[in-house]
Amino acid sequence: MFVTILILAVSAMAVFPGQEKTRNVGYHRVEAFMEGYYNDYNLYAQDAATIDLMDKYWAPEFIHIPFLPVPVYPVMDLPAWKGFLVGLHFNLLETLTVDEMSIDTKKLTVATRAKIAFHDRITGNLVLQIDCIGFYNLKVEGKGKLKMTGMKLYLADPEALMAISGPPPVPGM
Repeated sequence: MFVTILILAVSAMAVFPGQEKTRNVGYHRVEAFMEGYYNDYNLYAQDAATIDLMDKYWAPEFIHIPFLPVPVYPVMDLPAWKGFLVGLHFNLLETLTVDEMSIDTKKLTVATRAKIAFHDRITGNLVLQIDCIGFYNLKVEGKGKLKMTGMKLYLADPEALMAISGPPPVPGM
């Protein structure tokens, strides 16, 4: 009888592999991941020579959707997103500063309110500063590593950004 109860108790505590990783992701771990992401984004995501260092944050299936005033919102997979970032930052240097972060550890989602400052790469002059809200979806991969699978970006003044960066890539082209 004792053995049966022990087996039932151990079975009740066991978690399926996919669930175990999600359950063990604590708030501070997600917070540290996001803080590292924003720091590294400012350092590496804007140059073709260093953008691949960001792969430690972006899952291969990563999708980025910026909500812009265009007929069809661009949906960028990881290669398109990297190409967009490098192209946008050819003349501009972007700095992201997070003002607020909200984390849901059960759904593995993060929402941030941030400022984006665009500076001219040559002169260092501020070209544009806008507020944005980002929504991120995360997953646990491999040996418990967090990765981003998606980001939706809402800009306070998308027209101003498009004035300095040009239109986003056209989906399917």
